[in-house]
Amino acid sequence: MGRCGVRWSGFGQTAMLRKSVAIVAAMRREVAPLLRGIRPRQTDGVEFFELESAVIAIGGIGRQAAARATEAVVATYEPNVIVSAGIAGALTASRNIGDIVYAREVVDAESETRFAASDGTAVVLTVSSVSGLAEKQIVAERWKADVVDMEAAAVAAVAQKRGIEFAAIKAISDEVDFVMPPVGEFVDQAGRFQTLRFAIYIAVRPKWWRAVKQLNSNSRLAAVKLSEALKHLTDQRSVTAPQEHVSGA
Repeated sequence: MGRCGVRWSGFGQTAMLRKSVAIVAAMRREVAPLLRGIRPRQTDGVEFFELESAVIAIGGIGRQAAARATEAVVATYEPNVIVSAGIAGALTASRNIGDIVYAREVVDAESETRFAASDGTAVVLTVSSVSGLAEKQIVAERWKADVVDMEAAAVAAVAQKRGIEFAAIKAISDEVDFVMPPVGEFVDQAGRFQTLRFAIYIAVRPKWWRAVKQLNSNSRLAAVKLSEALKHLTDQRSVTAPQEHVSGA
């Protein structure tokens, strides 16, 4: 893969900003501390937040949204490493709220495909949905997995196809015995969480109030810890790429 700072189009040269590290996340809130003060660029529904030597792509929830965001960030920034980042659920009792998990392998539960990941020791399982303790115990045993998410395998598949190094960093937002509210029912086809619809649903179902409050608190802590880990990773692994702007003729 070429590493020049300028891409050619049929009408001349177009500017391209290269970033050594591309971080793909589903929602802004997962990496909110890293995004403060940064105005995003948007392409085909994917938001790009440019850091000094890295870019964060926010693409939406689920496999399709993650794959679309990863393809977009590769085409735009030509990174050396792609990182699937986000909050995730624990599948073992040893993982606590706010713990940072570095993957050595990501498994797609649907296709049973396994992807190697850099710099980690844990197994991340990508599923469409998982809820209570019983279901978590089943998938944990079957796949020998440590945490569960909804996007990592899709990011890994694009990285593998493109021949780019892949890593996955997750922060725990719900422990193994936490019963997840039915949030998956409120994700649209583009991977966007329908906050208003979910709020209306929860408002008349008091049995979920405590769980939603706890999940929000856990997610804020996980986002802080995840952002710290990502900042450390970009500081350690990134080299500021030359940014060259050339107008076409």
